[in-house]
Amino acid sequence: MDIDDKICVITGGASGIGLGLAKALIGRGGHVVLADINVTRAHDAAADLGPRASAAALDVRYLESFETLADHVFATFGRVDVMINNAGVSGGRGVLDTPEEEIDWVIDVNLKGVWRGTSVFGKRMRDQTTPSIICNVASENALGFINQGLGIYAGSKHGVLGMCDVLRHELPPHMRVCVACPGLVNSDLTRSSAQTAPNPRISDKYLAVADRMFALGMAPEEAGEMIAKGIEREDFIIPVHPHVVNIAATRWQEIADSFATHAPMQVDSDKYDVMKLLSRLALEDG
Repeated sequence: MDIDDKICVITGGASGIGLGLAKALIGRGGHVVLADINVTRAHDAAADLGPRASAAALDVRYLESFETLADHVFATFGRVDVMINNAGVSGGRGVLDTPEEEIDWVIDVNLKGVWRGTSVFGKRMRDQTTPSIICNVASENALGFINQGLGIYAGSKHGVLGMCDVLRHELPPHMRVCVACPGLVNSDLTRSSAQTAPNPRISDKYLAVADRMFALGMAPEEAGEMIAKGIEREDFIIPVHPHVVNIAATRWQEIADSFATHAPMQVDSDKYDVMKLLSRLALEDG
């Protein structure tokens, strides 16, 4: 896709990867709408970016908020060419010790929030019948084991990748799906997460440690450029940090070894292949 003159909506667009992406897309001639729960920050960011940027309020936890955003964007521009579901929250403690309310919060934002944006905008993009792309931001955590204490967060990001893997086969030919899988990026993800966190666990001490860690990450502008290139290429998976290929390779090898041991390919190994069985049933039904 040529980004020039395209209408691009970015959730969580007021900071971090979202803002880095906005800069990259504007640099390619795109128009961006920064949709963020912190609307004041979004307006400030849009003012800094110039006339090709605008701001809008959005809380990804509510379908109605997405509908309001979509109504505004389509009324203003008449179409959306690139929808980027980037907003997310961090969450870190052991799987066995994570309270259910915290699990609900992470899933509601990181998975259901992505689904809400994908569904609300995707239906309209499907109807407009012009080339369009939905880019959903997952994480390196969707590709393999990164660290302890990230089980629920990783589950939400695996969900994004799995959902999109199916979605790309459900969409009409004029639509494409991308999943960006960035690693550590210099952003205020943890501090932003504190705006909607369901409990006071995120202490000042915890935030200070998170600030030091995130400061060591990739610049948002660099991450934005890499993701923008992937959108231009219409790649399904857009990796950002090269070292993550080793993390993914560990999983690939473990899967291959497990199949070789427990379920090696045989002459009739496809007899339970669901797609082939569905095709056979369809033929039988005429």
